[in-house]
Amino acid sequence: AVVSTQSTGDNIRAHDELHGSLSPGVLAVVRGDRAVSDETTYIKELFTDLIVMKNSAGLINNKLAQMTQHAESDKLFLRIQAQHPGDAGLVCIYLLNHVVLQPGECMFLGANKPHAYFSGDCVECMACSDNVIRAGLTGKFIDVDSLIRLVECSSDTAEAQKLAPTPVNGGVVMQYLPSVKDFAVDMICVKDSYLLQGKVSPQIMLCTEGSGVVKTTHSAEEMRPGEVVFVIPGVSVTITGNVTLFSAYAQH
Repeated sequence: AVVSTQSTGDNIRAHDELHGSLSPGVLAVVRGDRAVSDETTYIKELFTDLIVMKNSAGLINNKLAQMTQHAESDKLFLRIQAQHPGDAGLVCIYLLNHVVLQPGECMFLGANKPHAYFSGDCVECMACSDNVIRAGLTGKFIDVDSLIRLVECSSDTAEAQKLAPTPVNGGVVMQYLPSVKDFAVDMICVKDSYLLQGKVSPQIMLCTEGSGVVKTTHSAEEMRPGEVVFVIPGVSVTITGNVTLFSAYAQH
C-alpha cells in the first residue's frame, strides 16, 4: 500500500525537481490546486509518472547533495542510493510506507501490491506464482510495463497491513492466518519438547534460531539455522531442543 495521499503529496511537493515529469492532472493534485476525485487512480498515475522517469534518482540525489539537513525519507533514499545508484525504483521511497518490523511482527500483502525490502532478514511465504514482477532495486529482470499494468495502488497505513498472530498452547505456537486460504505460517518456539499435531496440508519447516530435533515415528532430523524439513500431511512431529522453527502450510 501507498502512504496516504496527503503524505504522498507532501513528499513529492518537497521535490519540485520531479514536477516537470508529472502529467498535468497529477501535478495539479500534488500542488494542491485540485482535489483528488479518485484516490486509487491518482496514486497509480503518480506511481506511473515517477517509475518511468529515467533520471528521477539522479535529480533527487543532486538536490539532496546541496542540503545540510534531510527528512527521514531523504535519509533512507541516500542509504539505498549508495546500494543502487541511479535506480528508478528509488523514487518509491517517497510513495510507500516505511515499516520497521520487530521480531514476531508480520504483514500480509495481497496480490499485486508494490513492496520492497531494504534491510534485515524475514520469513516470506507466497502463494504459488510465476509472475513476480520487478521495477527496480534489484539485479534481476525488470519489467516496468507489466508492473504498471498489474500493480494495485491504494492509500492505507502500515498498521492496517499488519497481521496479528493467534497464540496456541500458551504461545509456544504463534499462528499467522491471512485472509486467503493459499497459505499460513506458524512460528514455533520450543524450549524443551513439544508435540505438533499433523495438518491436512503438507508443511515446510525452517529453522531460524537455536538447535533441536524434529522427530516422527519413522525419522529424526537435526535442525540448525537454515535447515529445512518437509512434513507430509497428517503426520505429527515431536520437536525437542531449544529451537525456533517456522512452518508454512495451506489453510483448509
